[in-house]
Amino acid sequence: MKPKVNDRFKKDASIDAIMHSLHENGYAVVEEVLPSETVDALLGEMMPHIDATPFGPDAFAGQNTKRTGSLVARSATGRDLIVHPLCTGVARELLKSSTEFQLSQTQLISAHPGSVAQKLHKDELVWDFFPFATDHHVMCQFFWALTDFTEANGATHVVPGSDPLAPEDVEPGSSMPVEMKKGSVFIFTGKVVHGGGTNRTDEVRRGLILSYCSGWVRQEENQYLVAPPELARTLPEELLKVIGYQQGCFAMGYAGDIEEPMDVLFGRKAATPVVPSEATRRAANKTAREWSKSVAEQTV
Repeated sequence: MKPKVNDRFKKDASIDAIMHSLHENGYAVVEEVLPSETVDALLGEMMPHIDATPFGPDAFAGQNTKRTGSLVARSATGRDLIVHPLCTGVARELLKSSTEFQLSQTQLISAHPGSVAQKLHKDELVWDFFPFATDHHVMCQFFWALTDFTEANGATHVVPGSDPLAPEDVEPGSSMPVEMKKGSVFIFTGKVVHGGGTNRTDEVRRGLILSYCSGWVRQEENQYLVAPPELARTLPEELLKVIGYQQGCFAMGYAGDIEEPMDVLFGRKAATPVVPSEATRRAANKTAREWSKSVAEQTV
């Protein structure tokens, strides 16, 4: 199956052009965005963790494939990539039905020789197979090529225009390999049908998934364990907001006494707290004392 509209762009392409392909094809490829030096730096920072990562436990994860996460904690280059203007610009546009978007997952995929093709699937099914409306996007993903992606080494296969279809309804042989050079990126929605290919070469194919989601759904990778407060306080606020240290929409993700997470993280007072913090703390302390007294009386 061929894409409906142009699906490949130069690194200086406009967000509007990329969005047109995302809406029509379900994906877009932006070629050679990152210089080799940036890719090599990222791999250098992650290689000790890749080496320590076990192979997948089943055919879907890939029994000859390693999936290495926790990019925020492990790679300075990766942290810069998470807030790359291409990522934030496209994610903000695709997920604009949500007040805010957030980082959902980081996963560096190393497909070793012999890695077999995945079953075709849609990634938004990760939310317990919830039936999101066909015109409502909750996920936007970026698969960065850290080596060349070829059909022979297992480049991801995608079914153009398959957003409205269930994976089992796509025609056999309708997928196409997403071949691209090192430093390029395959951008795709959570609805498009796709799956990793078979690596028939003697080389490892490596790519980095950066997945973003709406601010009101749970993140796939627990970013607060990856970047707990002691680490988070050392990171730029722009990155922290994308990680999820912000309110995702009207009332999702607040902290303390209905305060902005960033204010609580850094010990700052909210300018106009919705609930008076000191009064709330006194009430909470009183409740705790009364509960402790009640428990003590019952155990006498």
